[in-house]
Amino acid sequence: MPTAIEHMLKILPELPLVVVSEFPPQHPRWIPFPMLRGLFENLAMCRWHFRDKHVRVSAVILQPGMPYWQMRIIGFLIAPWNFLAFNENFGYFILRPQSIGTVLRHFRWRARNLFVSELSPGGVTYTFLWRLRHPRAFLRPWNALLAALAGATLSAVKAILPASPASEAAGETRPRGISVVIPSRNGKDLLARLLPEVVRQIEQVGGEIIVVDNGSGDRTAAFLRDAYPAVVIEHSQTPLSFARAVNAGICKARYSHVCLLNNDMVIEEGFFEPLLAAFEKVPDLFCATAQIFFPEGVRREETGKAVMPFPHWRHVTDFPIRCDPPYAGEDLSYVLYGSGGCSLYDAGKLHGLGGMDEIYDPAYVEDLDLGFRAWQRGWPSVFVAAARVLHRHQTTTTKYYTADFLRQVLELNYLRFLARAISDPKLFRRLWREAAWRLNLLSAKQIPDYVASSALLLSRRIALREMIRAAAPRRRLRPAIPESEILALASGAVIVAPGRARRNRPVVLVASSYIPFPLSHGGAVRMYNLMRRAARDFDLVLVSCSPGPTDAPPELLEICCEVVLVKNPGTHLLPSTSRPEMVEEFDLPAFHGALRQTVRKWKPAIAQLEFTQMAQYARDCAPAKTILVEHDVTLDLYQQLLEQNDDWEMRRQLRRWIPFETAAWRQVDRVVAMSEPDRELMQKHGAPASSVVCLANGVDVQRFQPVAHPPEPGRLLFIGSFRHLPNLLAVDYFLREVWPQLQRLRPALHIIAGAQRQYFIDHYLHRVQVNLDQPGIEVDDFVADVRPAYERAAIVLAPLVASAGTNIKIMEAMAMGKAIVSTPAGIHGLDLHAGEDVIVTKTPEEMARAIAELIEHPEKRQCLEQAARKTVERDF
Repeated sequence: MPTAIEHMLKILPELPLVVVSEFPPQHPRWIPFPMLRGLFENLAMCRWHFRDKHVRVSAVILQPGMPYWQMRIIGFLIAPWNFLAFNENFGYFILRPQSIGTVLRHFRWRARNLFVSELSPGGVTYTFLWRLRHPRAFLRPWNALLAALAGATLSAVKAILPASPASEAAGETRPRGISVVIPSRNGKDLLARLLPEVVRQIEQVGGEIIVVDNGSGDRTAAFLRDAYPAVVIEHSQTPLSFARAVNAGICKARYSHVCLLNNDMVIEEGFFEPLLAAFEKVPDLFCATAQIFFPEGVRREETGKAVMPFPHWRHVTDFPIRCDPPYAGEDLSYVLYGSGGCSLYDAGKLHGLGGMDEIYDPAYVEDLDLGFRAWQRGWPSVFVAAARVLHRHQTTTTKYYTADFLRQVLELNYLRFLARAISDPKLFRRLWREAAWRLNLLSAKQIPDYVASSALLLSRRIALREMIRAAAPRRRLRPAIPESEILALASGAVIVAPGRARRNRPVVLVASSYIPFPLSHGGAVRMYNLMRRAARDFDLVLVSCSPGPTDAPPELLEICCEVVLVKNPGTHLLPSTSRPEMVEEFDLPAFHGALRQTVRKWKPAIAQLEFTQMAQYARDCAPAKTILVEHDVTLDLYQQLLEQNDDWEMRRQLRRWIPFETAAWRQVDRVVAMSEPDRELMQKHGAPASSVVCLANGVDVQRFQPVAHPPEPGRLLFIGSFRHLPNLLAVDYFLREVWPQLQRLRPALHIIAGAQRQYFIDHYLHRVQVNLDQPGIEVDDFVADVRPAYERAAIVLAPLVASAGTNIKIMEAMAMGKAIVSTPAGIHGLDLHAGEDVIVTKTPEEMARAIAELIEHPEKRQCLEQAARKTVERDF
């Protein structure tokens, strides 16, 4: 793209250039192209942008293999007789009669390239001809096609079958304790290392130890009778599969919980207590699985935190299930299943499921199947960080089977799991298609060829076998939790971190689209300070979106009983729907699931939804009462922005915000406004008068206090996260209209722009271009403590051209005893006295004169400072 821009500027240097592209270019005039919108909607957008202009040339890049055909068609439709096409080498032609020779040469060159690529290794024709010489090579695509057809047919069968609700667990009463089941095949030496600590800890918590002597020839039974007479021995003359061996031990279990342990594990001190404690904390818990470590110097292949990442979070050839390393402080996070080698199960639920499915022979995937079937019944599995085992990896199966055979078994058993366990036809179709395509790629790359090829070959047999089973008089399962939600919860996107101990106070759940700490924007300042104060009277639980999985901030763990973070990296590829794009951006399956599980776990009296877009989660909070906190009245903000500068996209979003936001006010029990004007505006737009209350913003006057030493003369300060478009517009307004008028005073301007400053400058490039590279301007990203910046500043600026809610930075500046120069929008919703508490200006000239007067007359600035502090102490 940079090269194409350079060529265009050379071809027609006298004309202004506008770039329409998916990503922001290094060019000031940019129109973002939404890739997931329809052709006619994007055509309407482009025509609006060029509505009063004559398009002299519409140029596109005809680069093969790029998904931009819709954009190229629109480029042609906008100027069909002035259409210029670049190839990837930046040769070009224009659609004119005199250019027909060039066009024909281009298509001849393109056809030659296609011919060469088709007859080169990797080309479709080359591959077909090569297969004619090697007929066996036709088996792989044939098997892939048959596997896909078999999966599609099984999906149709699943859709036809009537669904029945999942059955509940048997209600038998068992004595409290743990039955430890250890399958062992010729593992006498491993048992000698494992059992001493297991016996010691089981004596403390109460229970029994059952060893399944699985066809051993090393006198395991005799060793156990002599050394551990209290151990129950279940002996099998012939070796059993892992599932059969485990089930034999489960049948012998007498206690309320069953712990499955591999004989090559070594448990650490205090292993069983945290696993048992998890069942007291998580309602209807099925499985608590331990954290797995490997000896020093050995790669940590397992961690215990088993997840199925979303497809776009893993490479297409990766096995769908993996173990993620836990984050600091993470505990009781949801996992897809518990490892069959170190997990504790509810015995009643385990028996209700019939134990492990013995079709998974000789091993692998049986624990995944068991955990997923439990999730379908609403019984979660969680990761317990404090229960630790050391896995001294001496896998029994590798003694009796080759690595390639076990690899093939893993692949086939995963396909069996999909065919047997997934009841949602649409989800099954997607997962089966991904699995078949993955095996096809692995087979094509020969990694190794026959393992993936044979798995692909057998996949259609698995699907057909399950269709025959499904044809019998039976019903498919209707899960208690939607299966897509189960996979979202166990995708690795949800991190649970326990905080302060519960004090049996009323529980308030806070659901937020942004983490309340660090204090990187006004919303975070309000949320954190109110939560910090409320923590004295309530047990707080936070569920928040996060840009990516990260450690929960200690400052939040100190005030919350639990913090749940849900990964939301954000994307520009948003679907075109009747809802605002911001609502779609924060509509996360993992957040829906995490919120429902958190409500189920904590039973909050109140759920507080922070920011307008979170209103979509109100139903997930039932039966708690819901409060929607409107930090900004979004439709008001968009209307103000449109008054400043008409914009097609802004009007499109406003048309979606109006029905969404006004409906949101009626879906919750209470709506909180930041100011009386906001409350009146909501009522004007149809919000029930009885449900809207004003809880005005305030400031911590103990933390923000004036200092004795004078500020730096002529130093100006603006604080506002560039994440919020009005802040960028404010900086642009000040630098364009006011800053040039102040240059005779040689002032210094300090801007604190918040995290990811450059990202948001690029993101809003089509709306505003801010020139920060000027003498006298100092720019910082996120600053954890803004008080030193306030102390140095002589004047605080609030040159906003649009605003909703109330500006917390104004109150902070007043608390610090600072003179403030603002526009009317900068003090929106604040009952301040212009000229006494703050200088309010309506034009750039007025703002420049007010700033100059305060710089040149310090006594006037000091009067403002004293009045501001008094007002904030009295009112805020």
